[in-house]
Amino acid sequence: MKKRIIVLLILNMSIILVSLGVISYLSVNASIKRSLESRLALANIIGKYVDYVLESNLKRLYDISLSGKVDFEDGDWEPEKKVLKAAIDYSIFTGRVFLLDRYGNIAISYPHQEDDKVNLLGIPYVSRTLTELKPVISDIYTITPTQRKIIFALVPLRNRNGEIVGAAGGEIDPTNYLLAQIIRTIPTGSDTFIELVDSRGIIIASNDPRRILTCSERYKFLGNLMNEKKATVLNCHRCKESSPDSRREKDMLAFAPLSMAPWGVIVRDPQEAVFLPSVHLREGFVVLSVISIITATLLAIGLSRSIVRPVRSLITATQRIARGNLRDPIEVSTKDEIGTLSQSFDEMRIKLAESLESIQSYSVELESRVAERTKELNRSKEKLATLLRKVFTVEEEERKRIARELHDDTSQSLNAILIALDSIVIHFSEYDPIRKQLLQIREQCMAMLKGVHQMIKDLRPPILDDLGLESAIKWVLEKHIGERGIPFQFRTSGSRERLKDRTRGVLDYSKIELALFRVVQESIINISKHAGARHVAVVAAFGDAGIELSIEDDGKGFDVRKATDTERENTHLGLGLVGMEERVRLLDGKLSIWSEPGKGTRIQVFIPVPT
Repeated sequence: MKKRIIVLLILNMSIILVSLGVISYLSVNASIKRSLESRLALANIIGKYVDYVLESNLKRLYDISLSGKVDFEDGDWEPEKKVLKAAIDYSIFTGRVFLLDRYGNIAISYPHQEDDKVNLLGIPYVSRTLTELKPVISDIYTITPTQRKIIFALVPLRNRNGEIVGAAGGEIDPTNYLLAQIIRTIPTGSDTFIELVDSRGIIIASNDPRRILTCSERYKFLGNLMNEKKATVLNCHRCKESSPDSRREKDMLAFAPLSMAPWGVIVRDPQEAVFLPSVHLREGFVVLSVISIITATLLAIGLSRSIVRPVRSLITATQRIARGNLRDPIEVSTKDEIGTLSQSFDEMRIKLAESLESIQSYSVELESRVAERTKELNRSKEKLATLLRKVFTVEEEERKRIARELHDDTSQSLNAILIALDSIVIHFSEYDPIRKQLLQIREQCMAMLKGVHQMIKDLRPPILDDLGLESAIKWVLEKHIGERGIPFQFRTSGSRERLKDRTRGVLDYSKIELALFRVVQESIINISKHAGARHVAVVAAFGDAGIELSIEDDGKGFDVRKATDTERENTHLGLGLVGMEERVRLLDGKLSIWSEPGKGTRIQVFIPVPT
């Protein structure tokens, strides 16, 4: 026991340490990933905002074409000047806004400058806009000979007829307050740099104003990422440049390209700053592992001393009780939970010894009571079966009596009324109104007579006694299914007469046929009234072992258990499911019902016939 506790504790601590190692590894990686993703998300957010600013200002240039006031041939430049003035107001175009013709010549600009009549086709961005007819935002471009640095924003220009006649453009100062303000409003640490650069590595905006318009060698490789519009996180080694971050050996660089311009947003941090939370997390896991090892060692020593010895004494006592010795007490002197458990075991031993004798005597008495109750239950079942047989016999006899009375009394009375009506009708002319009334009364009497005959057949169809079970089943199908226009199929197999001859002198075969007929009658009436079936099939098989009957329809179906429980609770069962089941059971047969809502119903009956 002692070795097992130590081994289990060592195993448990090994599992804990491995789990801590795996958790620490996953947590550290997750922490690093979250740090990098947060910086990449920051770069994406800044990039999307810059894209929004550029897109909104490109729309102001597109509004020049949409104004419908551009016409280079009318010689009137006042409408164009008003449109240019509206485009430059509240925009980032800090230089000028101008219109170019298809050859790159400046047609008009606002505000007016001395070099307005020059040709700008030599500028790659201008020629690309006029050739590809697409909007273009340039990198930082240096104008010679003034060495003025500007950014061009260009869109195709359409006249009032919708024809492209040139380009509309605006000049953006790279040191624009709005672009710089986007970067500076982001709260960052002293070692974090956020910069907006073009495809040649020139810094357009930065949270360090001293780096604006400088070219960083480390950023030149980002041009391919800008062309591919691919955001990423990279390791960036410190370059030899005189900047505040020159003391850093290695940086983590999160880059997000812009969609409106060949620019990108960079968020750059020292690698040690990015990984610092992960380092602290790893150190915390190491300290926790050391504490866990020390705690497990002390716990193993304490458990081996305080648990093993009392448990051994308790095991010895329980083995003695298991062998049947309930006399000797359990002796454990500790006062902890094990001592309490030992005391409980000893109290249980005393009560067990006291109750053992009473249990043995009670078991003998219980066996005799069970035997007596079983006999009483069997007698009750026999009485119930006898009573049910009498009930069904009385029911059939009552059906016969009612059928005879209807035939001998009611039917004869109706026939007499019909004869009397016929004798009266002949005394009136064909057009006499009284004759028509008498004929109507005669038709009603005929309908009553047919109804009485139908009731007589339902109560006790003579076809069952005269022609047998098959003809009676076919009659029920034709009467209740065929007359409703529902197709049905009735098949038989085996020989009824052969089975009847084999059972002659052994049992009353007519009782079996009567029970099967009532089952079929009840099932067919239920199908015709409630099932909504499109087809009905009945199969009767007369075999050597007995009669098997199957009734199947493709109607609505029902919940068998719910329907059976409802009928058992009802006091007027009639010939429902429970009545069918009891009739079959009295003949030692078996009735099975399969049905689900919407899936039709199948009833199968088997009654054994001894020979």
